[in-house]
Amino acid sequence: MEKEKLLLNVDIVKKFKCLIVYLSLNITAQALCQKENFTQQTCPVQKLSAPQEEKLPTVLVFASFSMPQATIKHLAMDLKKVGGALVIRGLINNSFKKTAMALQKLGEGVLLDPTLFEKYNVTSVPTFIIFEGDLKDEHPPYDRLTGNVSLRFALERVTQEGEIKSAALLLEKLKGSKT
Repeated sequence: MEKEKLLLNVDIVKKFKCLIVYLSLNITAQALCQKENFTQQTCPVQKLSAPQEEKLPTVLVFASFSMPQATIKHLAMDLKKVGGALVIRGLINNSFKKTAMALQKLGEGVLLDPTLFEKYNVTSVPTFIIFEGDLKDEHPPYDRLTGNVSLRFALERVTQEGEIKSAALLLEKLKGSKT
């Protein structure tokens, strides 16, 4: 019985080590992508701003694990529909393990990148950034909205009042998604 528990614990530890290594590699890759000239196929950050047929803008939502989990999960699901990403500043309690578990629950489309918080001067969350062009551009044109609102509301406001009028394409894509 004790041997089975020990084997189970070893298996769990191996899985967490794999998650931690994967997360560490992603963090390193994202940092390198901004400093080096990687191709869009090799850089996870560049995939977000890859040119698309409809010339869709990119949407980033800056968030924190201190926000309600339901809010974060809903934002992550909506961002997946429009090809955007949730951006988190750092680790939960400086723990790769806790952060990896939380990121796994959210799924794909989450960036752990404090440099983006600096680039867009994000000091409160959630903050929505909708921009055209490439993420690696020094100062791409963008619209910004801060507040506890839905992605749909943010895209509607940007479409009506912002400079990035192509945000209407993202809004239509979000409305068209029934998943």
